[in-house]
Amino acid sequence: MKTLILGRTAFALGVALSATNALAHHVAVDAQTGESGPITVVSADTPAQGSVSFGTQLYVEDYDAFLDEELEHFAEEGFEGVHNTDTAYVAKFSASYAVLDNLTVSAVLPYFIRDGIREAEHDHGSQGHGSHGHGSHGHGSAGHGGGTEIHTLGTAAGIGDLQIGAKYRLLDRREAPIGLALIAGLSIPTGDVRERQNDGSRFETEFQPGTGSWDPRAGLAVSRSVGPISLDASGVYTLRTEGSQDTNLGDHLAFGAAVSWRIGKGPHVHSDGTFERHDALDLILEFNGEWEERERIDGVRDLNSGGTQLFLSPGARFVSSNGWNAYATVSIPVHDDLNGIQNETDMHLKLGLVVSL
Repeated sequence: MKTLILGRTAFALGVALSATNALAHHVAVDAQTGESGPITVVSADTPAQGSVSFGTQLYVEDYDAFLDEELEHFAEEGFEGVHNTDTAYVAKFSASYAVLDNLTVSAVLPYFIRDGIREAEHDHGSQGHGSHGHGSHGHGSAGHGGGTEIHTLGTAAGIGDLQIGAKYRLLDRREAPIGLALIAGLSIPTGDVRERQNDGSRFETEFQPGTGSWDPRAGLAVSRSVGPISLDASGVYTLRTEGSQDTNLGDHLAFGAAVSWRIGKGPHVHSDGTFERHDALDLILEFNGEWEERERIDGVRDLNSGGTQLFLSPGARFVSSNGWNAYATVSIPVHDDLNGIQNETDMHLKLGLVVSL
């Protein structure tokens, strides 16, 4: 019964972390959302056997977009593999089921929209090469003569890859000094990989909703309670394989730590064993990080991909006495170490709703 109190509405497990390439603007599918604890960092808690939860989340990633003049300058200097994305939106639909008190399985299906995709092409004359397809990556050699043209490639939208996962709790923090859980998952290539640019050619895999690859992941979550405060930390590593258009988007590591403070009773068990729900508010502060390997196309590394980003993420969750919770968090970048020339992130915004049955 105590397990039911502390974990009943957990869904999506966070094992869906990093389902797609975040640094290359394949926004990560993350966010585990239980009744208490963190939003993006994964908690070590699992709900009571038989618990079922459904959730939806809107994720917005806003970038520091390049001006056309900047893209033209990059192309003239020989950096024609540089792309721009204005904003990415992800709507996610999630479900979880507690097979055992210490084992939960989940599924997450995302829908992606990437807006404002642009690049520049410089006319190198006889030395030139096209700006689309595999040849558009990496460093080119600036030519002489000719002009520079901005290509507005358009918007890529569609269903992303299905994320399935499991979380197995090794230690329960209500019975041991810490909670400890193993995380595992798999990205299944169900997403759209044939979205077209304005000129009718295919978007590169970097911008497609799906990847075409089978990507396993594994990780660890640790949690500890100090009165009304929850301390949580997690790390999840995704091993990327080659997918659509001979593209490997690069391995990915998502990590973070969080502190959460509960105001109000929330759901709890009385001394006579009866279960009761009350409204509660969680105030949350997270430190989130992502590292990503460089993308490879047909074995050739894209020099303008991969790197490390760190974020500070304040947020809040309202837990209803009726069995649902809603949350919001904003991630503010505090460190960017991106390879080559890429859009830096201005901010992330997450809004979500979870219903527990």
